[in-house]
Amino acid sequence: GGTPLPRAAIDKDLLSDIAHYAVFANAAYGWKGGLALTGKVHIGDLNSLLTKTGIDEKDVIAAQWHSKTHRPAFFLVRDLQRKKLVLSIRGTLSARDILTDLCCTADDFCTDDGASDDEEDDSAESVNGAAEGLVNAAAEALQNKFRHKNKAYRAHHGMLESARGVAKMTRKFIASELAAHPDFSVVIVGHSLGGGTAAVLGAMWQDTFPGLAVYAYGCPCVGPLNASPTTNNAIISIVGEGDPFSCLSLGHLADISVAVSQLCRHQKLRDEILKRSGGRVEDMREEDLFYCYDAMEALRKHMNKEKFFPPGRILYMGGALFGDSKKVTLKEVSADFFRDLKLHPRMLDLSRHAPIRYESALQKLWLEMERDEEVTS
Repeated sequence: GGTPLPRAAIDKDLLSDIAHYAVFANAAYGWKGGLALTGKVHIGDLNSLLTKTGIDEKDVIAAQWHSKTHRPAFFLVRDLQRKKLVLSIRGTLSARDILTDLCCTADDFCTDDGASDDEEDDSAESVNGAAEGLVNAAAEALQNKFRHKNKAYRAHHGMLESARGVAKMTRKFIASELAAHPDFSVVIVGHSLGGGTAAVLGAMWQDTFPGLAVYAYGCPCVGPLNASPTTNNAIISIVGEGDPFSCLSLGHLADISVAVSQLCRHQKLRDEILKRSGGRVEDMREEDLFYCYDAMEALRKHMNKEKFFPPGRILYMGGALFGDSKKVTLKEVSADFFRDLKLHPRMLDLSRHAPIRYESALQKLWLEMERDEEVTS
């Protein structure tokens, strides 16, 4: 299930980025998210954003705090210290967001985001004077420079429509900002549904905005195994141990139903598995382990529905806040790590999916790395 990365081998810059931008992904939930997740009350979403991220108000380019179906809430800010434009897309918080979650069939799409150059009725609220007059010659020149060839990809329908909606509301802002700040690049972040939408949008924009990176926290299953955004290495998914949405798609549910049906119909097989697999895995005999492995492979011959997987490079996080260990652990795993829906008593423990858990665990891991470097230096 993936090759662990020793702490010394973890890329320091990558760890710094994913810990830093977890705060931005969490901030997209606004004051309501802060109240629900931490009990802290802020007066207004903008104030909550400024307080949490430390961004100056003049560097908030645009924000949309109220979602519609396939139009998630988001904000766009300048991160001057890292020379990034940060687009943070909110995860599920309203009934409209749940409708997007439920549109979970697969759609093919092209890297053309469908954002018409003259479409303005879905534009986000500009929050400072510098964001006015965004359609200018420099922005148009930048857009034309990075026109890309259409490429066929495949993703979750609801996330795809949400990505197109965010593209319509933000692309002109981003093009204008990059024209004014050519040394900046784009980072798209999000948690949960926001992370999935960020991944699809990142796949759409990978040729439009060179150097673009995506950080998706608690990212759900976005698309099939052999298609982008699942195969896109510009996307980094951070998935916590036990997060219930990391291996949950219509294909997973269909396959587990088939497997249960097979076991119900074949009592001898079922009884033999139960006899051989009682107790802890660590205590099983080698011959019983091989028998259970062969039985699972036989069941898999009937489990052939199209499944979705978390996108991009997947960093699997355990330890503190996600497991029993006091230390946070991080390892890179392949998408195939998430091919089976695992049935266990805590499989629907939504607390494992909370954005504050990701933020806290990554901050802890980053502090541990810095502390280890101080000790060895």
